[in-house]
Order: sequence, then structure tokens, then C-alpha cells
Amino acid sequence: MNKQLLSISMLSLLLSGAPAYASASTDAQVQGESHKVSMEQQKQEQQFTKYYYLSPGQLSQKEAIYLKKGQELRISPKGSFANYTVYDAQNKRIWSGTTAIIIKANEDGYRYVQFQAPYSYEDPNVIVATYTIQ
Repeated sequence: MNKQLLSISMLSLLLSGAPAYASASTDAQVQGESHKVSMEQQKQEQQFTKYYYLSPGQLSQKEAIYLKKGQELRISPKGSFANYTVYDAQNKRIWSGTTAIIIKANEDGYRYVQFQAPYSYEDPNVIVATYTIQ
């Protein structure tokens, strides 16, 4: 019953087109046993999640994400078919594919992310993308 309620609420969120954002955790994270992430590093990390509901062949709007030189943008898509393209500030394609990617900024400026649903699917495509800037 709880899973059904969760599914219904997720579907209503997707249909409304409202973005949902997840903030970075404030607790210290442990990697292995010897390496702890400092509070300063955690403050520098930003994370948010976007939901895309696309009809066959439809393109999402481009997500504009500002990066400072040296920052990394991690994109982790999940969904029935999460094909996306990343563009730089001059609208030049940096990367295109279906898997998670890390992009390091070599200069200050915007990066744009755009998802596309395949034409071959008959059903709407639901994509959940987690963006992390560090």
C-alpha cells in the first residue's frame, strides 16, 4: 500500500511538471574507513534532482547549470531511456549518451543539459536526473 501511495505521489509530481530538489547532506560521509569528507567540502557540494516526463521524440528544455573553473558536474540519469546531451556556453556539444558522466569546467560559464525521448517508444518516458556540483 505504501509503495502504491509513493508511486501515485511521484506520478502526480511528474505530471505537474514541478521540479523537486534534494539538498546535500550535512552529515559527514565516510569513504572507506580512513577518509572523511570535511564540512567545508560538503558546503561546496550542491545536489538537486529533476524529473522529466517526455513523450516519444520530445526534447526537454535545456537545464542551465553555472560552473566555476575547476568545478565538476556529475549527472546521474535513471529512467526507461535517459538519452541526453551536454552543451557548453557556446552551444557546442560536449557529450552525448545514456550513462552517468562527470564534466570538469575548464572555465567559468554555463553548461546546458537536454534530454530526449526516443521515437521508437510508444509510452511516455520518465527520467530522474540527479545533478551534483562539486
